[in-house]
Amino acid sequence: MTPRAALGAHAGFLVTAVVVLAACRGPQEVRATSRGAPSQPFPRPNLLLITIDALRADHLGTYGYRRRTSPRIDAFARSAAVFEQAYTYWPKTRGSFAMMLTGRTAARNGYSARHPGIPDFNPTLASVVQAAGYRTVAAVDNPNVARLHGYAKGFDSYRETWEEPGLASEIERTNAITDTGTRALASRTADRPLFLWLHYVNPHAPYTPPPPYDTAFRDEKAAAGRRLRAVDGFHGGIRKEWAVQGRDRLGYYISQYDGEIAAADAEVGRVLDALRKSPAADRTVVVIASDHGESLGEHDYYFDHGEDLFDPCLRVPLVVSVPGGRRGLRVPALATTLDIVPTILDAAKVSYPPELSGKSLLPALLGGSPPASSRLFAQNDRGLVGAFDARFKLVATPSAQGPRLAFYDRSEDPAEMRLAGARRANELRESRRDMELFTERTERESAATQRLAERAPSSEGAMSREGCEKLKALGYVAGGFDCAQ
Repeated sequence: MTPRAALGAHAGFLVTAVVVLAACRGPQEVRATSRGAPSQPFPRPNLLLITIDALRADHLGTYGYRRRTSPRIDAFARSAAVFEQAYTYWPKTRGSFAMMLTGRTAARNGYSARHPGIPDFNPTLASVVQAAGYRTVAAVDNPNVARLHGYAKGFDSYRETWEEPGLASEIERTNAITDTGTRALASRTADRPLFLWLHYVNPHAPYTPPPPYDTAFRDEKAAAGRRLRAVDGFHGGIRKEWAVQGRDRLGYYISQYDGEIAAADAEVGRVLDALRKSPAADRTVVVIASDHGESLGEHDYYFDHGEDLFDPCLRVPLVVSVPGGRRGLRVPALATTLDIVPTILDAAKVSYPPELSGKSLLPALLGGSPPASSRLFAQNDRGLVGAFDARFKLVATPSAQGPRLAFYDRSEDPAEMRLAGARRANELRESRRDMELFTERTERESAATQRLAERAPSSEGAMSREGCEKLKALGYVAGGFDCAQ
């Protein structure tokens, strides 16, 4: 069967696959090394991973946004490296972190809509560095990354802030995450380096920034934009549970989204201040990223993410600093959240686990050439598959008649509103060929992964009522659902 025929023959698979398929070119069994590395034992760097939920890259100053939403991240970026074309592999929290924390695509780690978590057979970033002697600490505020779904694997301490009755509001949980981080950075253990992961849920909808950020961006733009009606769901207007009385302009809700970014930025600043005061400040790898972006009305999709593979949901910030790295670096090369695991392990000089799907970005951080990634891939919970380079994007949407293909020229059409296949036949042909090869490869990988997953014990448990209520508030659970059942 030819690759072109295979894409059509496997249309049903794209719709109903138990294990959602994916793969990117990347290293297999690789040992992280560095030219000139000393042969004698040496202290490993601390590792700090800060992730901010639903944060679009284009709403940060360092990516060109005009509102002052991110002064602390912008300042940090001036002493770090900014990846200008960074994308999530999976634009929904649970899937995104399954990929980000394993460094593997769904075809390799077993994530699927039917089993949405990290199967226990996967090594995670935390478990790998824990085995290398790291103390591992996390504080998170999104039940999608609850320990019962496998996300706590490898962490000595895993704080699920929504489970704490004393943390009733989002800002209290946000402050608690920062407090966990500052304490961990201050309580350094001499013989154990630290891996610290902090995940802030804001600016995830509903957008309710605390003072003074709730009014920080009430400018002329906040009173402008199309009028929104209250609706069920995420299309045609503002979800009725989140509608604010007397506020029906798109600009108002974007101003609140920006306010939540500013609130998160202030907390990130507190963590960076604590890092600067710590003994390991000059020996710490820092990664600031997002799990996915957010649609703010593009394609009639409001204040949500994950339903499509357009850039508002795919493009994310990625700002990285490593000891000895170049300062103020702007990297135009394509990067993906799959690259975070190999980059951190490379910088820490810890051996890679097998079957990683991304590439280490360390050479670029040290002033060399970035890894060659001419094309990236993305998937979502609905079976969509995207293949894209810096300019062109091909998206395959499953249907009963076979995959429906949409091809965009994002240079001429940044909003991805006009199909470009008729004008760009050669580029469409190349993209389609790569997607066909991608589909064939990931079918083979996912079949092997599914057999492994069937033999592995399940780590799933029952979600707490607190976790259910939090997911309901974030829009993941239908409004009429009873979390007590």
